Amino acid sequence: MGVHPVHAAVTTPYVQKLIAVRARQVVRQPGFRRSDQADVEQELVVHILKEAHLFDPARSCARTFIAQVVDSAGAMILRDRRRKKRAAGHRLQSLEGTTLLNEGEEKTLLDVLGDEDLHRRHGTHGAGDEERGNVSADTATVLSRLAPDLREIAHLLMEGARESTIAQALGISRRQVRSAVTSIREHLNDAGLTKI
Repeated sequence: MGVHPVHAAVTTPYVQKLIAVRARQVVRQPGFRRSDQADVEQELVVHILKEAHLFDPARSCARTFIAQVVDSAGAMILRDRRRKKRAAGHRLQSLEGTTLLNEGEEKTLLDVLGDEDLHRRHGTHGAGDEERGNVSADTATVLSRLAPDLREIAHLLMEGARESTIAQALGISRRQVRSAVTSIREHLNDAGLTKI
């Protein structure tokens, strides 16, 4: 029985260089030290070996598979470090399970917190129903004035579609999607809808 192609490729100079470059990019981010590079390289290798069973030679070569795994693993390492940094010293509380004594009665945190707390937490202003209705009407007016292709991209964005998904669905490049998004934002800015 032969050696798995991914396992064999991990020791090649190309993959070693790829791992070193990605690790160097990771440790340049805040929260890392230069001395963490060897640890990050090792994490990347471990991740490659864990994902090796997913390799399909009919879809790509081992080097391409490894490059995608290394990019994904590098992003996960950064995301995990940021998550740990944000959550340091904080313990999570359930909104339903936490009880507070308020004038002799127990209430859950969910009962005590209101929309103002949510807006303060997210840094947004609490728009009233009338203001939201006006913004919605103004946005609809701006969208109706857009060219059909821009309007279609705007609707896909509002549905939560990502740039790559829109490009694929419409058969255009991602650069064209980015250009369209810039144009849509300019139209919204011209209409005074800068917070959208």
